[in-house]
Amino acid sequence: MANIDSQKLRRKLLKLHTKYHVAPLKEQHKEQTISAAECTVAIDQITDHLLQSMRQKLRKEVAQAFKQSENPEIPYFAVIMDIMQFMNEFVGDPHTVELIFVRVNNEVARRKLELDEKMYYSDDQWTSELSEGAVQNLRDAGTERDYILLVEKLLDTLSTSANNQEINIARIRLVNIIRKHTHHELKDL
Repeated sequence: MANIDSQKLRRKLLKLHTKYHVAPLKEQHKEQTISAAECTVAIDQITDHLLQSMRQKLRKEVAQAFKQSENPEIPYFAVIMDIMQFMNEFVGDPHTVELIFVRVNNEVARRKLELDEKMYYSDDQWTSELSEGAVQNLRDAGTERDYILLVEKLLDTLSTSANNQEINIARIRLVNIIRKHTHHELKDL
């Protein structure tokens, strides 16, 4: 039988529980003597308690990482029609919106192709065939990331003719349009 300073043991166990942000077990070891077998059982019990709590916390953090990394595909025409409608209301001139949109859409399609293929295209390499293929790829498999980039590029273009308050309102409305069309499958993890 080993002699145990129960107060010292309690302090050390509380520090250990605090270190890992885990609520301590309700049972306390007040005995002054403890056998090696009882000590092993207590160690295993406390370790299991700490690991169970840490496992739950780690699982939540890993699940959060997966949720935050989800990049769902969004149907192109549904989201683009809503964005175009908002842009027509915001700018007021459909012809200007069309010109802005064609340029920005091409930039986003190019960026998507570069990210997907992990290859950079210089301006000399960027041909009309590549551009048409990239835009078609955006239409077929555009994701939330792509449309958020589209919104940012649209807002960059609009920032030259609108004040910060109008840009912030436009950002909120455009991001809400994207969210409306986004279906996150991992949100209930």
